[in-house]
Amino acid sequence: MFSKEEFRNAVIEGLRRITKAGETVIQDDESFEDYGLDSLDAMNLVLEVESILGIDLGESDLGDANTISTFYEKARTLTDEHRP
Repeated sequence: MFSKEEFRNAVIEGLRRITKAGETVIQDDESFEDYGLDSLDAMNLVLEVESILGIDLGESDLGDANTISTFYEKARTLTDEHRP
């Protein structure tokens, strides 16, 4: 399992890779859309976070999880569902 801090770091690293930005600053309750991500970027963010954390979030859509906090809660729920 991963902590919220580990998840936050994975999201920030994923955003850095997607946007090619040197420094990435986003608040836990700031929407990814306000940050400048479109739907394709959001899908890529899911893939980046999966890769960084070594988890599988299935066909996750960030439409209803568009902040670090809501994405974290969704990821926790999805990974808990896949645990034996």
